[in-house]
Amino acid sequence: MIEFLKEHPLALIGVKIAIIALLTYVIAWIAKKIWRRNANNQQNLFRKFIFHIIRALIYLTGLLLCIGQIPQLSKVLSTILAGSGILALALSLSAQESLNNVISGMFITLFKPFEIGDRVTLASSGLTGTIEDITLRHTIVNTFTNTRVVVPNATMNKEIIESSNLIDARASSFVDVEVAYESDIEQAMELMADVIASHPYYWDVRTDEEIETVPKVKVYIRSLGERGVSLRANMWTKTVSENFEACSDVRLGIKRAFDRAGIEIPYTKYTILHQKSKVEELDREEEEEKA
Repeated sequence: MIEFLKEHPLALIGVKIAIIALLTYVIAWIAKKIWRRNANNQQNLFRKFIFHIIRALIYLTGLLLCIGQIPQLSKVLSTILAGSGILALALSLSAQESLNNVISGMFITLFKPFEIGDRVTLASSGLTGTIEDITLRHTIVNTFTNTRVVVPNATMNKEIIESSNLIDARASSFVDVEVAYESDIEQAMELMADVIASHPYYWDVRTDEEIETVPKVKVYIRSLGERGVSLRANMWTKTVSENFEACSDVRLGIKRAFDRAGIEIPYTKYTILHQKSKVEELDREEEEEKA
C-alpha cells in the first residue's frame, strides 16, 4: 500500500486530504459533545456565539490544510496568507456581508440586549418570539406557532427590540371587566381582587413597606361608560409565559364569582320584531269569514 502511494502522488494527496477531513470532523464532533455536556452553555448567548466561532475556525483550519496538500494551490495559499492574513483572505472571497453579520453578532453578545430564552418583539416587523440560538450569521427566533424565523445579525443589531426579560422578567397585563350600574360596584371590586390575588401564578410586587398598608391587588374604576362601570386590575406573574394562562383563568374566575353574587356584566341585547305582511293579514281574514 505504501509503495503504491509513493508511485501515485495523486492517490497520496487524496489520502492525506481524506485523513485531514476526517480529523476535522472528529474534532468538531468532540467539541460539540463537550459543549452539550454543560447545560448552562445552551442558555448563554455569549457562550453559544463563541462555540460557533470555534467550530467555524476548526472547519476553516481543516479546509486550509486540505488546500495546502495540493501543490498547485499551496503556493497561492501561502502567498495570500503571507501577504495579508486571514482577514485579507476573507475579504478576497467577497465576504463583506458575512463579516458584517459576524461583527454584529459580536456586538450583540457583548452588550446583550437579550439572552437565550428571552421573549422579544421586533418593532419594525412586529415579530414576537423567543430567542433560540445565535450563530455567526444570524439569530433564530422561535415564534408562538413553533416556527423559526432567521434574522441576520446585522439586522438584529440595528433593530428596536422590546424585551420581556431584560433587567426584570416579571410580566403584567390588564384585566378589564365591565359591571352594570345596578350591581354592587364595591362588592364587584372586592371579588375581582380576591380572584386575582388567590391565583397561584399571581406575583406580589409590593415592597416590604407597602405590605402593611397597600392591598395585594388594587382594583381601579377605569371609566363610567354607556353600559356600565369599567373596572381594571393588574395581573402580575413571575414570567411572561405564565401571564397569558393566568389572565385566562382569572377572567373565568371573575365571571363565576359575579354569577354567584348576582353581579351583572352588561352586554348588548337585540329584540327582533316580525311584522306580517298585508297579504298575509287579508288571507287570514278571509279564512276566518269562511269559517
